[in-house]
Amino acid sequence: WPLVENNPTLYLIPVSVILISVGWWENFVSETSYLPFIRALGKSKKEFKTRTYFIYAFVAPVKCLAFFCTALVIFYCQEGSVDFLFDNFSAAFQDHNIEITEVAPVLPGNYANASSVGSRNPIHTSSYMTGIWVWLINISATYICYAFGKFSCKVMIQSVSFAFPINLSVPVLLSGLIAMCGMYYRDECSFAESIPPYLFFVPPPLMFLQDFLSHQHAWIWLVWLLSQAWISVHIWSPNCDKLSSTEQLFIRPMYDAFLIDQSLALNRGRDENPRTYRSDEGPQITELEPETIESQDAITRIYAIATMWHETPEEMMEFLKSVFRLDQDQCSHRIVREHLGLKHDNYYELETHIFFDDAFIRTSEDDNDPHVNEYVESLASIIDEAATKVHGTTVRVRPPKVYPTPYGGRLVWTLPGKTKMIAHLKDKKKIRAKKRWSQCMYMYFLLGFRYLVNDELSAHSKEIRGENTYILALDGDIDFQPEALHLLVDYMKKNKTLGAACGRIHPIGSGGMVWYQMFEYAVGHWMQKATEHVIGCVLCSPGCFSLFRGKALMDKSVMKKYTTRSTQAKHYVQYDQGEDRWLCTLLLQRGYRVEYSAASDAFTHCPEGFNEFYNQRRRWMPSTMANILDLLMDYEHTVKINENISMPYIGYQIILMIGTVIGPGTIFLMLVGAFVA
Repeated sequence: WPLVENNPTLYLIPVSVILISVGWWENFVSETSYLPFIRALGKSKKEFKTRTYFIYAFVAPVKCLAFFCTALVIFYCQEGSVDFLFDNFSAAFQDHNIEITEVAPVLPGNYANASSVGSRNPIHTSSYMTGIWVWLINISATYICYAFGKFSCKVMIQSVSFAFPINLSVPVLLSGLIAMCGMYYRDECSFAESIPPYLFFVPPPLMFLQDFLSHQHAWIWLVWLLSQAWISVHIWSPNCDKLSSTEQLFIRPMYDAFLIDQSLALNRGRDENPRTYRSDEGPQITELEPETIESQDAITRIYAIATMWHETPEEMMEFLKSVFRLDQDQCSHRIVREHLGLKHDNYYELETHIFFDDAFIRTSEDDNDPHVNEYVESLASIIDEAATKVHGTTVRVRPPKVYPTPYGGRLVWTLPGKTKMIAHLKDKKKIRAKKRWSQCMYMYFLLGFRYLVNDELSAHSKEIRGENTYILALDGDIDFQPEALHLLVDYMKKNKTLGAACGRIHPIGSGGMVWYQMFEYAVGHWMQKATEHVIGCVLCSPGCFSLFRGKALMDKSVMKKYTTRSTQAKHYVQYDQGEDRWLCTLLLQRGYRVEYSAASDAFTHCPEGFNEFYNQRRRWMPSTMANILDLLMDYEHTVKINENISMPYIGYQIILMIGTVIGPGTIFLMLVGAFVA
């Protein structure tokens, strides 16, 4: 202690503590401070957050260099030279001997004949791996601590799984050290097999508790512990969204491996300030203050939209059961919000739309009074059965209201949970057929007509509604639970630059072709998309179960360009055969991100026969290659505008493209060689 001991070197301890504490200044400065200097820092930290990774790329090596130079200066002041550090550098990575000097005991006179008793100088060999093992243990333990701490903050269990363990770590550690020292005093060989004696702690002399608190000034440790708990009290009351990004949760991008508990506590942000994401040509995304958002505009609105053609009744049944589950889930959220008066972050409004291609049949070319086909009749006939299976009791849904429309007709059902399900029946003689034009139809109706050209909404309201409106693209045979949708919505809420998110698709069916596709989905969909999600950005969000942000689709270069008519052979391959992938390509080229959620499961029927499988792959594979090639040809613009796509990621996609081209030929040559051999 500098104040009670005549040792000037000890004054370096408070200096080092202050310098270490400065590293977390960003978390404890405020714009409302009474000190002008602190207020200036509080204003500048907003801009500093957007450049944290770039700054620390230079700060980290500078800190390492400063640490090394400081150590050299200290050794030079103490030893007068630093040559021994470099002369013995190679010896540090070799086994070396440690001479242990045993003090000869002083024997009384009656043991004079015990001439064999004396001092010994045994030699102990120290392994060069000892330091490496200590280093690896430190790296592993601190990283695991950081990873689990970050996970607990993301999943909203911060109080019991983050704050409590951090505040308990110091008392538990001291208790463990005291117990180890007690065992060491009882038997000095207690830890000889696990910890070499020359690496064990230097235990203090045995004292009673009163002497320990007075002579060692241990009472001040308790004061410091309470001070740390008071400074980091904000970690007990987090104010963040579920699945928030690391940048929103923590101030600094990484952690301190030497002071891991203090690092996690002080690095956890005290508040979540709004951030602005800038791009030269990409989307301008701003997280607005809550008071600037009208409550009605900020409500999450989900339009579940399915495109159908010739689905079987069994496939429609799975889709309708999923819709009734969503209707039931939305109803429960609405009851909690409206009747119980409780604020519910997961509340959403739901509206289901079904777009039927080629929904009418005519007896002749001149027939002006067509009738709905058998697939529309199948849908209407199994609605009650689907509702009964979901609710577990007999349910009768009211007959739909029928409306004639310029494109054909519309059927409107009111489901038991008071949400609407609307079937749009397209007449191919009145409007363009196929899935892409159905997508254009609902984009312009739900987003364009209801928002963009709605004069009753202000520009601010349109902006907010666009951010909180989502299109849930579905296939007519999809089967999923509401929890899968909630996970995708959480992804959207935590990142305003996210244009689309997809779940994990499970193929179902029976037969050998289905078994093959299960393996194909596991490799080509689950693993491939997980890899893209980590190292860059997912390139395609499948249309069978994907969530799109309304604002991203309303972008001037997305929705308008998506209506381009095919006039060239390349267009037919890229636009019409792979409409989902092309839509994601347009989002990526506008700077939006596409993510993959492995926890969001959905089940879809896959082809069970070879002909159906072949026709499906004949559409998918050329469109996949065409869209990836389009992205690679315009890589400079994409890398510039989209921060999620880098040059190494473009190189990764080029390698995959080459492998896709030469892969089948290579396999064929290997098979031929095997037969010849």
